[in-house]
Amino acid sequence: MSDNFFIKNKTAIIVTALTVTSAVGAYLYYSQQQDHQGGDRTSSDKSSKKNEMGEDSKPSSSSKSKKKKKKSKSGSPEAGAAKESKEPHVVPRLTAEVVAGLSESEKEEWASKLKEDGNVEFKQKNYQKAIEFYSAALELKQDPVYYSNRSACYSALDDHQKVIEDTTTAISLKPDYTKCILRRATSYELLEQYEEAMFDLTALTIYGGFSNKSVEQVLERVLRKHSIKIVDGKEKILALPSSATIGSFFGAFSDENALVSEESQGGEAFLYQALNKISSNARDAYEEADVLINQAVTALAAEVGEEEKEKDNKDLYAVALEYSAAFQFLKNDPATAAELINKALAIKPRARAYVFRALINADKSSYEEAMKDFKSAEESDPSSPDVYYHLGQLFYLTGDLDNAEVNFTKAKSLHPDNVYAYIQLACITYKKGQPEEAFEKFTEAKLKFPTSPEIPNYYGEILADKGDIQGALKQFDISARLQEKLDRFSVGALPLINKATVISRESLEKLPEAETLLVKACDLDPKSELARISLAQIKLQNDEVDEAIELFEQSCDLARSIEEKIQAVSFAEASKMQKRIKSDPILTAKIAELMRQSGAL
Repeated sequence: MSDNFFIKNKTAIIVTALTVTSAVGAYLYYSQQQDHQGGDRTSSDKSSKKNEMGEDSKPSSSSKSKKKKKKSKSGSPEAGAAKESKEPHVVPRLTAEVVAGLSESEKEEWASKLKEDGNVEFKQKNYQKAIEFYSAALELKQDPVYYSNRSACYSALDDHQKVIEDTTTAISLKPDYTKCILRRATSYELLEQYEEAMFDLTALTIYGGFSNKSVEQVLERVLRKHSIKIVDGKEKILALPSSATIGSFFGAFSDENALVSEESQGGEAFLYQALNKISSNARDAYEEADVLINQAVTALAAEVGEEEKEKDNKDLYAVALEYSAAFQFLKNDPATAAELINKALAIKPRARAYVFRALINADKSSYEEAMKDFKSAEESDPSSPDVYYHLGQLFYLTGDLDNAEVNFTKAKSLHPDNVYAYIQLACITYKKGQPEEAFEKFTEAKLKFPTSPEIPNYYGEILADKGDIQGALKQFDISARLQEKLDRFSVGALPLINKATVISRESLEKLPEAETLLVKACDLDPKSELARISLAQIKLQNDEVDEAIELFEQSCDLARSIEEKIQAVSFAEASKMQKRIKSDPILTAKIAELMRQSGAL
């Protein structure tokens, strides 16, 4: 340290040596010392201070001058940004002795000045230097603003673990510190700690009186990320969906039992049994059909090498591969399904094989490829009703009602026993704004298929949409009774689910009845994810959160599509967050306050 330094700063040195408690004087000394020396004081430094004891113990007025404060900007250090100075800002090296010698007011004054200098450094993007100033300020005062400002520096440096540490401390000192809550939520999201981010974002919506739409949008985005991460992390289990789902899938195709003789042997016999199980549409038939199809594929693959059976067996082998592909598709294994269907097409290109491949392509949104497959299917067999029904379905799902209607009409004429073609045409008419004509089409379908549970169920959905609640409930009851009397499993639990949904929306007093219906639906169709997700929502309304979470998670495991799984997980995770919020006394008190203000309590 040079003699020139002592001459220029003797006052500060004397003040420090005497431990006279002038915060500004001590700060000036330590700043200058670090700037010139860059290390700890030596013993000669201490003796030099003692020799300066006779000097003025007060710092110059220039060193005491206060910096002008600026308004805080979002994401920036708050309050009191110092006016830029040409002189370098140097962080003091504080000791326990110096800190102990300061009064509370002097600590606050000194800490405030340190914060201001930190703000200057932050503005100049000297984030590491700003951190040093805020850290020094925190040695003197545990102020949530100082933690917030330092966390802003860490955020700028992408040190999000440090952001979380500082914002967490700030929030512990000031629970409603929304700026820190938001900053912490952002860091949690960037670190993929989505559950913690959701908690903070939910807290922000509460502190904002549930009126901050932008935060709610971010919360929704984080919830989706969290749900996708959970779904991606789950072990993929290939299992058939609900029998009602499989029944409606195969029910839209024409019957192919005549392809194989009842007296067939070997692989043909397995195929014959499988096709009969599929056409029976019984609740437990599809699991058996899946096993039989696999046996048919294995046996026929072994038989195609026999010269005397080569042609016939090859054709049937292709059919078995088609159905094996269909079952893999229903199990949500599109890659294996595509491999099997391509193999079938290479052996014998049938219209139904092209339709199966079109459905696989459409399911992964490859609509152009799907349309090519439908064209190939039509060229292969222009009289196949399967082609037009499923092409109509594709048009219907993509909103092209005119083309959908044309194809469903053709499918109906080629396959008059396809009840789904009648239902789809009635639904299209309703969607086109012609309800009376739609009801006439449902009446026509009822006359042709008097024991079909499908028609009153979907008619009830149309009536519910129109606002005819009593009429809808009557149709759901008819559908449920018809399903109970049938051996085949067509709509399954769907009319019970629909009825429960309608009555639960109509009145809270109907919740017990809705719950009873949904419990029955779950028992009737153990693989129905819709029954479980609907029951879970009733459980939530009854404040039975744990049961709701379990049902949502079951629904995720049962759901076939990725999007359905994500939706179910989203419900489960949102329910867990609701439970966590309720266990937080501060947030619970805030919610109660908001409810009192709104008159809800």
